[in-house]
Amino acid sequence: MSGVPIPARPRGRHRLVSTAARRLTLLLTTAAVLVGSGTLVAHQTQSASAATTTTTTTTTTKPIVFGASGGDQVAKLSTNIGAPLGKHVYAKLNGPVLDGRMINIATNVPWRTVASAKAGSATYNDLVRWADTLKQRQGPILVAFSHEPEGKSSAREKLGTAAEFIAAWRKVHDVFQARGVRNVEYTWTMTSNAFRVKPGDARYAPKWYPGDAYVDNVATAAYNWYTCGEGNGQWLSLQNRAAAPLAFAKAHKKGYVLAEWASQKDARRAQWLKDARSFMLANASSIRGAFYYQSPTPRPGCSWMLTTSAEFTAFGQMAKDRTDFGG
Repeated sequence: MSGVPIPARPRGRHRLVSTAARRLTLLLTTAAVLVGSGTLVAHQTQSASAATTTTTTTTTTKPIVFGASGGDQVAKLSTNIGAPLGKHVYAKLNGPVLDGRMINIATNVPWRTVASAKAGSATYNDLVRWADTLKQRQGPILVAFSHEPEGKSSAREKLGTAAEFIAAWRKVHDVFQARGVRNVEYTWTMTSNAFRVKPGDARYAPKWYPGDAYVDNVATAAYNWYTCGEGNGQWLSLQNRAAAPLAFAKAHKKGYVLAEWASQKDARRAQWLKDARSFMLANASSIRGAFYYQSPTPRPGCSWMLTTSAEFTAFGQMAKDRTDFGG
């Protein structure tokens, strides 16, 4: 998605309508256009600054960036619902700068190496390469550095401590800002469990938070595991999975992103999607992005991919509601 970089502050403002349903109608309609055009609108969140450690809260609303992950499956899902979708992709800091509306950048070196990277080093050059490439694209681009840092995979990879993660995150942010990147939203991504564990737990989300000046959005996965993976046979709503991180995002005046969300296959999944839409309607002013996990998964017995016409209809309604706004 190459194009002219967008300005740091949008010029236009959307008129807020009086009901949550009408508001999300506008948000999701604009989101469908946004995927193709890269238009950015102001949002009720805080914008990070390289020069200061404070942020300014705006009072208008950005459209939800709506999409999916799953490689080629995203285009197929878009065809099935008859609406465009943004793509969530997964990349490496030392690898190609992939194209997507949300990009997870995994680190190939420990966090302390990122945090201490000096000009001319391989890691610093990777940061500059990412920054210079992304700023030439149309935004918004939701960037998550080293997502789910408190998770088991990070521990296995021996990436470092919470303090080292925070230092690395701030380094990425500062290099991007210094290179003139203004179309990226820094999207801090944790597991949803990190917002439910007790403060004494090493995974406790606030221990990993880089600070309000360095974060635009809070993001998590939200899965209805049901009979697979981490599930215990309970059929859980999206609201159940997302409530705790959403509350954290609201408390810090940040947008909330459903970086991955999905339900285990079941006859009730179409209704689960309709209920998910109701949850998004009720929280339209806080939800910044939502990317369904339309991808095969190695988890035993898990089947996230939408496959039925009823599911496509329910999911498509989120992307193409246009009751009052046409087009």
